[in-house]
Amino acid sequence: MDKKRLVKNLTPEELKGFEEFIDGESVDTDFLQRGPQKKDASYEHFTFLTNDSERLIRQKELLKNKLSFVTKYDQGEKLIQDQQKEIFLLKKNIFEISNKPGTPYMKSIKEIFDSIFAPPQV
Repeated sequence: MDKKRLVKNLTPEELKGFEEFIDGESVDTDFLQRGPQKKDASYEHFTFLTNDSERLIRQKELLKNKLSFVTKYDQGEKLIQDQQKEIFLLKKNIFEISNKPGTPYMKSIKEIFDSIFAPPQV
């Protein structure tokens, strides 16, 4: 099919509709309307993605430099042991402080036990 011959045989009115379609401007305002026009945010998205990409690359480089140090001089196990010792000492101190007679904790525990296990009042 020869396109040039097909276009030459069309009337100017038919060509006008074709030209409008190609130009993307329709005289009819209801032609292919698709809701409200949205703002063009493509540059905002592109800028965000570019900045985020650069941030991730910098983070990757930092981790690559620091991980070699971490593998050579691992301190994780020692830090965990120190934290466990500190937790044990804190629990011990808290129990010793709250176990003294007359503390609010002991008063509350006494009230609870007395309300549950005390003999009925006659």
